[in-house]
Amino acid sequence: MDNSKGKKIILVGPAHPFRGGQALVESYLFKTINDLGYDVLTVSYSLLYPSIFFPGTTQFDESKIIPFEHADKIKRLINSINPFSWFKAYRFIKKEKPDAVIFVWWMPFFAPALSTIARWLKKRSNNEIQITFLVENYISHENRRFDHFLTKKSLRWANSFICQSEFIEKQIGQDFKQKPIHRTTLSIYDCYNLNRYTKQTAKSFLNIDSQNVILFFGLIRPYKGLDRLIETFARLVKEKPNATLLIVGECYDDIVKYQSIIKEHNVQEKTMLVNKFIPNEDVEPYFKAADVVVLPYYSGTQSGILMMAYGFEVPVVATDVGGIAELIVENKTGIVVNNNEIENLIPAINHILNTKDMIPYAEEIRKYTHNLGYINMGKILEEITKKQE
Repeated sequence: MDNSKGKKIILVGPAHPFRGGQALVESYLFKTINDLGYDVLTVSYSLLYPSIFFPGTTQFDESKIIPFEHADKIKRLINSINPFSWFKAYRFIKKEKPDAVIFVWWMPFFAPALSTIARWLKKRSNNEIQITFLVENYISHENRRFDHFLTKKSLRWANSFICQSEFIEKQIGQDFKQKPIHRTTLSIYDCYNLNRYTKQTAKSFLNIDSQNVILFFGLIRPYKGLDRLIETFARLVKEKPNATLLIVGECYDDIVKYQSIIKEHNVQEKTMLVNKFIPNEDVEPYFKAADVVVLPYYSGTQSGILMMAYGFEVPVVATDVGGIAELIVENKTGIVVNNNEIENLIPAINHILNTKDMIPYAEEIRKYTHNLGYINMGKILEEITKKQE
């Protein structure tokens, strides 16, 4: 029986032309739901962050290649700071008469907009529309004073939740014990692997001739622990002089701080710092050149960078924060360390570099990730929408 027949799902969250993790989640989620046979639309933002609050160069994706492009199914209606736009979005959604609305939640800055729209839908549609929040972060990485309060007040309008790790499931469950929580995982982000490079051609393209390449990838923010990784590399390179630390991502912190650490430890010649947001079509060589991807985070929930590494079948070293360790098979797809102390990171990174030609990491990642991603989304949506039958 096709349980999706005639049913409509509306996603509410950032979508292209916005860039970043939430837009990527929307792309994979849209594709999955569409492939399952549902009629799906996305209500996105006309304004995401006011420029005064945005630390990067641009909020928009300037890539030439867009994963699973579906511009005709995206309505940019929500201005995060304009209540009139929230009413406009509510009216549009109600007029579409969806069976369910899935709100993407990742930080309390959007609490006023999302909670208002969800509340109106809940109260003015006679509960005919099922409200679901896909919770990426229950509490933001910065864990500001009022984060928990705003999150709890906003998510109370949900009929159910979707989360992508056991860690987040437990956080939701502490506040919403009586509401269904459906668990899945982030998708494997294989959309960046365009098969244009081998390891050798990638290293040649990047002008890297080192035997060992350690990659830090993604937006540079304080909680991600890049400072600790640079300090770790400075000690590790004494044992492995034929190594390169490849740091790739736009800095949302003080880039001078990291440049100073690199200089202080005298590893300028062995460190490549690419301080910019990488377009989709240019991601591949960085991961193809890498022998290990390191996530030396001080805190976290789940990690899109982990899923990018898996998309390129590169093993990882990650700290045991949030739900990241849930998706790492020890000594097969990577290594989990208790925290990002140098004494923990060095042996873990060394182990992968020393065994990269002995342990079939790529094969192990391929086998493990076969059952990850939104593969259970069909069952989840059936549960969410069956109340309408």
